[in-house]
Amino acid sequence: MRRITRLRTLDQVRRFLNVADAPGLGTESRESIYDFIRRTLDKFEYHDLRKRDKSLLKTFLTTVTGLSRAQLTRLVAQHRETGTIRDRRGSPPESRAA
Repeated sequence: MRRITRLRTLDQVRRFLNVADAPGLGTESRESIYDFIRRTLDKFEYHDLRKRDKSLLKTFLTTVTGLSRAQLTRLVAQHRETGTIRDRRGSPPESRAA
């Protein structure tokens, strides 16, 4: 985990993916995984990156967290809309205005 948090550039992320054996965050809690994703998106200023670099960062996050690409895409969208990532499971759906 410590090795993963020290990555500062996209080139370091690229090199990490070339040598990593899908280390994963393992038994980390959902909240800590979501916090890691949020901090990573903020650190690399994800929403300002080019498409190629966004794809690289998504690949990195799916490898490290073990989440599916679809789940990660939903979390990134949540981060773009709200600026944070939180667990929405168990909360009732927002009511529709009729």
